[in-house]
Amino acid sequence: MLRCRIFFVLIVGLLSFDAQAAGPVMHIILGQQWLNVYAPDYTEEEKKLFLLGTVFPDIRYLGVIKREQSHFKGVTLQKVLKANNPFQRGMLFHSFVDEYREKFVHRVAIEKKISGVPTQWRGTLLKLVEDQLLHEKYNWSQIKMFLGTIPEEEKNFGIEAHALTQWHTGLAFYFSATPSFILTQLSLFDQGILSLDAEQVKLWSTLIPQYAGDSHFQKYVDNLLKAFDKEIASKR
Repeated sequence: MLRCRIFFVLIVGLLSFDAQAAGPVMHIILGQQWLNVYAPDYTEEEKKLFLLGTVFPDIRYLGVIKREQSHFKGVTLQKVLKANNPFQRGMLFHSFVDEYREKFVHRVAIEKKISGVPTQWRGTLLKLVEDQLLHEKYNWSQIKMFLGTIPEEEKNFGIEAHALTQWHTGLAFYFSATPSFILTQLSLFDQGILSLDAEQVKLWSTLIPQYAGDSHFQKYVDNLLKAFDKEIASKR
């Protein structure tokens, strides 16, 4: 029953994410690219705080903080660097990534290649396809270890301990299984989520790996990573 509740909370968060915002896996991958360029000498603790900061802003979907407390407009790489500590840098970087990715998605018009789902859901499906592709290419043991502790920087937001624990637990599950597997688990309960009915949940669990296996989407994700790497290197 506890596992079911965790899956439920996690999927609510995923499907509540802004359609044009990056998913947790994408945020971590691009965060790693930033670390390689701007902070290669960070200690393990500093890396942990930065990477946790890159995913923390979306805790707002649990209803525990307001959007303006965690998301910021017009963030530049210079603003990221000027932040007071690694965690704050990670939080600012989150907003930078969301805006950069949104522009990239519009520019390449990749959503036009998605069919089988209503137009309003294509952005969300694309985000999950991205995370599906990236999830299978990396070892997430370090990230899951980082999620095992809750830093003081998160506690300073005044969020109740159970909500922070729920967030970290949900993300640890997310980095332990692909999005399609999580949706498959949810479909076992024959349960819909938000405006997706049970049949759609089951359909998405099969659509996501199908799109992830499509060369067009594989090339899209690869080009996004390369473009982002070039962007951050040019601003150094």
